[in-house]
Amino acid sequence: MSQAGIALLVILFLSIVFKDYILAAAAGVLFLLTLIFDKSTLASVSRPAFLLGIFFLMVFIMMPVATEKIKFSNLLEQFKNPIFFLTIATAAIISYFGGRGISFMQQPHILFAVVLGTLIGVLFLRGLPAGLIIAAGIVSVVAGLMGK
Repeated sequence: MSQAGIALLVILFLSIVFKDYILAAAAGVLFLLTLIFDKSTLASVSRPAFLLGIFFLMVFIMMPVATEKIKFSNLLEQFKNPIFFLTIATAAIISYFGGRGISFMQQPHILFAVVLGTLIGVLFLRGLPAGLIIAAGIVSVVAGLMGK
């Protein structure tokens, strides 16, 4: 069995132990794919999988608009709330970090560190795997400031 297969089985096992069934399903599917396809075929699926994930994330983000949980008639009232502007600014900055993170994650050691940190956050801290690209972006900015 390949190193990837072993790593995915470990993630699958830990995910089940910590009751993170979405992560378990993802690890299980990837494990099965490693048994069926070679590395280059799997690598060619990486970019479309990323874009599909971003697509579904955007659908999730816009769902309150579609379900009218967010009503434009109520938005004008929010312009009086400083938290509204802080949230807009924070979201814009985090989106910037996410953009920086994509290119920074091309380095294998950064990718490994981000994946490992995300797994620790998801399994042990009850977090969500939403921050790995942003984490890489923050590290990219900090490393740039340090001259690295």
